[in-house]
Amino acid sequence: MPKAKPTYVGKLVSPRVKEKSDKELLALVLRSQFERVANRKVREIAQASKAELGLTDIAYERLMAGIELGKRVGEAKTNFNERLTSTHKAVAFCRSHFSRLIAEGLQEEFHIVTLDTKHRMIDSHRITVGTLDASLVHPREVFRPAIRDACSCVLLAHNHPSGDPTPSREDFKVTQQLTEVGKVIGITALDHIVLARENCLSLREQEP
Repeated sequence: MPKAKPTYVGKLVSPRVKEKSDKELLALVLRSQFERVANRKVREIAQASKAELGLTDIAYERLMAGIELGKRVGEAKTNFNERLTSTHKAVAFCRSHFSRLIAEGLQEEFHIVTLDTKHRMIDSHRITVGTLDASLVHPREVFRPAIRDACSCVLLAHNHPSGDPTPSREDFKVTQQLTEVGKVIGITALDHIVLARENCLSLREQEP
């Protein structure tokens, strides 16, 4: 059976917390160190170094943990109930779900999104980090989490840190290899989405 849909963390947050200002939230996170950043904007704080903020190691680590947790919660809430029934929806989903990887990724990463029989997301898994190569993206590593999730199909995705989404010959080779293995074990590889700042595209639509 597919995993149950995760409970959105946002639903568990007290309304009193949601109503607090940026400064009030920072005060909760930084406690006694808050006065050092009290006059800075949130965007400025998120981009500044520990030295620039004048925070202690513990306070800075607490601040970065809060920022990272907020990002992860945002990702976890993205499109969980969307049915990926078309290439357009798959590309739009990946553009949203992998927005951080598209914007911040410095190395290629290969991910899979496991889907149930109605093409709704079960979970997302990072498989490898590094240049995409058929010898590195081993089917065993790709389909292990897919089998564990008892999924019906998977959506493949990887980023191009250069910003150019143009697929390489190796991209097509990996897609073909995983598609054939998926047929053998009964898990359909729906599509392979290339993620890049210039655009995101479907390899299915680009196949020669």
